[in-house]
Amino acid sequence: KLKLIAWGFGIWILGGMGIFPFDSREAHGSWQKIEEGLEVTAHQIEGPPYETLIRFIGLRINPKKFQIRVMESRAWGVDRMDIKSLVRKNQALAGINGGFFQPDFKPLGLIIVDGRQTNPIRKTDWGIFLVANERARIIHTRDFQNDRMITQALQVGPRLVAEGRELRLKRQVARRSALGITPDGDVILLNTEDTEVYAQDLARIFRLPEVEGGLGCREALALDGGPSAQMYGEYKNLRIDIPGKTAVANGIGVFPMKERR
Repeated sequence: KLKLIAWGFGIWILGGMGIFPFDSREAHGSWQKIEEGLEVTAHQIEGPPYETLIRFIGLRINPKKFQIRVMESRAWGVDRMDIKSLVRKNQALAGINGGFFQPDFKPLGLIIVDGRQTNPIRKTDWGIFLVANERARIIHTRDFQNDRMITQALQVGPRLVAEGRELRLKRQVARRSALGITPDGDVILLNTEDTEVYAQDLARIFRLPEVEGGLGCREALALDGGPSAQMYGEYKNLRIDIPGKTAVANGIGVFPMKERR
């Protein structure tokens, strides 16, 4: 039987509000509202159809209520920064690590920040997360067409879910960071915290509807994982601090809608 429960870290995430008030039968789709358009969840999953114990933190963002922007370390004159520092430097509310980078921390793949391309596209079998007209999308690299309406873009991969279908993924475990987009257009940022999981299991979590213990996304994309995986948030009663083992070249941040740069 699938076991899905909130776990102890959630107490701290919600700033001491107490253990989430649900049991395994009520946990599906248990999101805690921080503000209209911004919600947090903390889950532990074990048992079939998943192969490993999985703990994850998720943020669900309505891009019509909050801005989602790419953040770059080099915008601050350095080649790397941990996500906590990157969030604070950019005055974001929360953030997660982003795309791949070379050993010297030069980014790999397309980056567009506030409508300006800062890194070229890479011809590879990855996906591209982009934002245009307050709408977020995930597309395959081959489908990208530059458009002046695109304000943010980040190329990374692999894609986990495409048009509601799990893609076939390499069989290896790692700490994971990822993002998904729901049919309603909400963006979900996810970090597996202290558990190493198979990418296929992560794809399944994103694909399955909430009534089956999933996140109900039609599209999902893996971010740089392993030692890069990290997440930070500090806003109202939201407190998340999941450090990585290395600094990163870029990340994805959540900002108030009034924050225009």
